[in-house]
Amino acid sequence: MIDSLLNSFRLPKKEAMFHLNRKGITHTIGYLFLLLAILFLPDMIATIIRLDSDLTEVSRGLYLAQVFVFYPLLIIFLIIVGVSIFAGAALVMKNLLRRKLAYQQLWKMTAYASTIPLILSVILKNLFVPNSISAILFFGIFGFLMYKMITIYPKAPTPR
Repeated sequence: MIDSLLNSFRLPKKEAMFHLNRKGITHTIGYLFLLLAILFLPDMIATIIRLDSDLTEVSRGLYLAQVFVFYPLLIIFLIIVGVSIFAGAALVMKNLLRRKLAYQQLWKMTAYASTIPLILSVILKNLFVPNSISAILFFGIFGFLMYKMITIYPKAPTPR
């Protein structure tokens, strides 16, 4: 997982991209889950600390179950849906650039290209930067990385 993180920081370099594309899809999903769990851990801890002391033991237990069980499941769902949507946008970009890439490659490229924008978004959130600025930076950096990575691949042959 550490090598995936380090290679994600090196994107859009060709060596890092090809190394990450050799990873399996389960490794990629695990990497994203671990990354998001670490990034959102401070929010989870703050939520538990701010837990209302007026709650009954049953309510507190249900609340903690939601934080520790349902929250990770929600993260996994959002990972799969979010990366799939962004990979769909990358598929459109690939077609416009006429590059030879499969959706599975774009999915993994999307997952790893989102590392830097995600980390930056969490940092900006904690610095109380407006969400609109954070979103613009996220999409700008992500779009730039995807464009650079897609253009590394050769052009698809044109039909005659």
